[in-house]
Formats: sequence, structure tokens, C-alpha cells
Amino acid sequence: MDCQACIDSLTAFLDDELSAPEREVLETHLTRCRPCRQEHESLLDSYQWVDHLTSLEVDSTGWTRIHSEITHPQTDKPSWFSPFQFLFGSRWIPVAAGTLGVAILSFFFLGGPKAEMQHEFQVYLEQREQMVIRRTPLPSQEGMREITTDLPNPFTVSYDSSQSNPFKME
Repeated sequence: MDCQACIDSLTAFLDDELSAPEREVLETHLTRCRPCRQEHESLLDSYQWVDHLTSLEVDSTGWTRIHSEITHPQTDKPSWFSPFQFLFGSRWIPVAAGTLGVAILSFFFLGGPKAEMQHEFQVYLEQREQMVIRRTPLPSQEGMREITTDLPNPFTVSYDSSQSNPFKME
């Protein structure tokens, strides 16, 4: 007998459900195989612990209540999404709620620029275009920031030709 078959038969052995030949084969295996014997002893200890437990006394009304809960489960109270269950089914409600949330957020955040922002941007583009054409700064207007073109570009690298190369070997 292999170990897996022995372990599978242990509960039947302890419940005295095996035939005589099967019982003899199992007992022989248990005398020769230490891991299976340890599993048998562990299962035997569990059986003994269960035998020592006192039984739980439940009055007849308790058993009646347990029986009625099993046979007639209580229906849940209707929830806020009960009217939508017929449309989506209970497992699609989170998907529908998430889609609705994304639609609402996109309406608020991606709803296009406001009219005053569009106007300010258009004024900026016109001023920029005039600066590029004339290459001269525009006169400052009240309420508008002056755009200057003589600021140095921080991303350009200027090389001073008077400096010598410190790494050059002479």
C-alpha cells in the first residue's frame, strides 16, 4: 500500500468501516511507515479530543429557528441600487457606478476652456505674433503684463572664446 492510499483510508479505519483484508493491509503499512503512523496518531488524538467534548444543549426553539433560517432565508432589505438591479444585475452595478463616476469627472475637468480663458489666450497669441513679425516689444497695456523678449535663454550654452581649455595638454 502506498502512503497516499493509507492516509486516505485512515478515517475509514478509525470509524471501523474497512473490510478485514483492507484493515490488515493498513495495519501492516502503519507498522512499517513512520510518517503514516504519525498521521494516524494525530488523527487518533483528534478523535479523542472530540469524544471528550461536552455536547451543546440547544432548546427546541433554537433548533426551530436554525431550521427556519436554513430553509427560508431572510430576504435582504432593499438597498439604494435595488431599482437598478433589473437593468444591470447585481454584479454589474459597480461597473456602472464607476463608469458614471468617470463620466461626471470628465464632464467637469475636460469640459473645455472657459470663455475668458479663451479670450486671454487669443490676446496672447496675437501679441506674440506681432512680436515675431516686428521683433519689437509691444507697448504695455493697462491690466496686461508686459512681454519682454530681451531675457536670456537659460537653456542656451554660451562659449567665451577667450577661455582656454583646461584639459588641453601642451
